[in-house]
Amino acid sequence: MGMGYAFSYHERTKYSPSTLGQGHSIDWEHPPEQFKEYRGAPVFDMRPYLPTNQPEDYTPERGLNDTEGPFALPRLSMLLFATNGVTGVAYSGQQQLYFRAAPSAGALYPTDLYLAVRDHADMPDGTYYYHVRDHSLVEVYPKGLAPSGEEIFSRLTEACFGDAVVAGAKVALIATAVYFRSSWRYGERAYRRCLLDTGHVLGNLDIVAPKLNLCTTAVGGFMDHEVAELLAIVPEKEGVLAVFPLREQADFPSLAPGPTARPSDATEPEAGADPIRAIHTAGAIRRGVAAQPPAGESMDYAVNPKYEFAAGIKLKPTGLDLTDQIEGAILRRRSTRAFSGEALKLGELADLLAFAYRPDLMLGADALPRLMAPSLLETFVVVNKLEGVPPGVYYFAPGFMEMLSVKQAEVRREIFHLCLGQELARDASVVVIHTSDLEIATARFGSRAYRYLHLDAGHIGERMNVAAMRLGVGASGIGGFFDDEVNELLGIPSKELCVYITCLGRPAG
Repeated sequence: MGMGYAFSYHERTKYSPSTLGQGHSIDWEHPPEQFKEYRGAPVFDMRPYLPTNQPEDYTPERGLNDTEGPFALPRLSMLLFATNGVTGVAYSGQQQLYFRAAPSAGALYPTDLYLAVRDHADMPDGTYYYHVRDHSLVEVYPKGLAPSGEEIFSRLTEACFGDAVVAGAKVALIATAVYFRSSWRYGERAYRRCLLDTGHVLGNLDIVAPKLNLCTTAVGGFMDHEVAELLAIVPEKEGVLAVFPLREQADFPSLAPGPTARPSDATEPEAGADPIRAIHTAGAIRRGVAAQPPAGESMDYAVNPKYEFAAGIKLKPTGLDLTDQIEGAILRRRSTRAFSGEALKLGELADLLAFAYRPDLMLGADALPRLMAPSLLETFVVVNKLEGVPPGVYYFAPGFMEMLSVKQAEVRREIFHLCLGQELARDASVVVIHTSDLEIATARFGSRAYRYLHLDAGHIGERMNVAAMRLGVGASGIGGFFDDEVNELLGIPSKELCVYITCLGRPAG
């Protein structure tokens, strides 16, 4: 199959010291709209069902037919809010900036969420847009034109190749990206940002759903155009990235879904096409040409045999239950703006990485796939200042919770440079870098692999962000870096790519 357009897009959107800042100008006078509007559409206000400082006798649930069920409006309200709701408002001149539960490059928030609902006690069947600013669900179809709930889920199931979890669901969450919200600032590289930012949102969903006795599985294989039609979106402006059917947690042991990531077909975009539309189109699955999931595809994290005999440092989590009050950590989360340069403890790093990669959940019902294709990702840890560990570059094996030595040397200057001179990387205690072999990834999944890599890396990165907040540690993701210089630092060949970087350390001040 070859690396196809995914390789071309990645090469085209690399940053390098000689070209940084060229080729894209930002129209500061005309920023993108942060939200979509559906004039005159039915709206379900979800704000009354959030915990507030209302009087004790304020009980909006009184008017509901269902107050305690798995998809009762109070539960759905909290799920949406903690996944991608507004957690803060700032002002820039006359413009209001709405900060979300999930981080976004440049606070541009390209990710939109939709909810497909059927047989609900207090909402009509329909497909709804989650309007973040208003914390409401807005019907995307004009009144009287919405498909029935059975038709919605029949079409969604068919588009997802008959996925059994989708077929039996009463509620499904669908994530999309509105390209211009990110490309306005980041140009052609914005598709990477859209995917990482959507991964952040899905990371929150993965954390919050079990706290509400819900569970989900990541459906990566679906026919793109058919799901887009169901959402009534414009494919030239907005792309579907993931489908997440929601079920009661008790249902999942009997369902036992397998990996749902499927390869895209070999269709290449037309010459001269917009690169963002082109990479999304190249990664699309179409009816009649869709392939089966790769045989024997593993949901475990990869271990590169190249580092098998390297000296290792065992990471031992402290046993602290980070899931306790984790919802509050999501709602308090903010990206760290500056680090003090002080060391982290090895136990803190162990807790962060254990929560991010969930090796403790690889057995039993909780091991259901909520990532797309984690076997494609590899992880390196650059140590600047970590108690008891020499500075240098380490390969991290999540299944074994080991850091294997790649290079022992002071690399603070190099990591500062390749992260575009951002002090965050220089002053962080450790810098976690996700990479992948693009040749192997596209051989399995075609150009669609590019989606899976960035969605999964963003998902894991958000788990690190939230765990860091829970521990009182600082965290900040970096999606802008000199690509080739990252490979040089890690000692990996050009066919491998850096997907994402997360800085961890003590917050300054």
